[in-house]
Amino acid sequence: MPRYIEDEGVDNPYKFDSKFSKYKNVTNSTDFRSNWGEARKASRTKGNREINFRLIAIILVLFLIVWWFFDFDLSLFTRF
Repeated sequence: MPRYIEDEGVDNPYKFDSKFSKYKNVTNSTDFRSNWGEARKASRTKGNREINFRLIAIILVLFLIVWWFFDFDLSLFTRF
């Protein structure tokens, strides 16, 4: 902006407020997407980031089943 023009503080002369702008962030009871998103945000805790013992147990059981299916011999880890 040149030095000799006074700034009147108008950012955009073509910007006008619409009748829908005040309802932009408002949700209603039938809006399932926003209700689901708010419920997910409310259920987030730092506890969700830790490793779940149940998940480790399930993975271990699945590995054992796969090893049994392929007839994996555990005697490979013992000395003769």
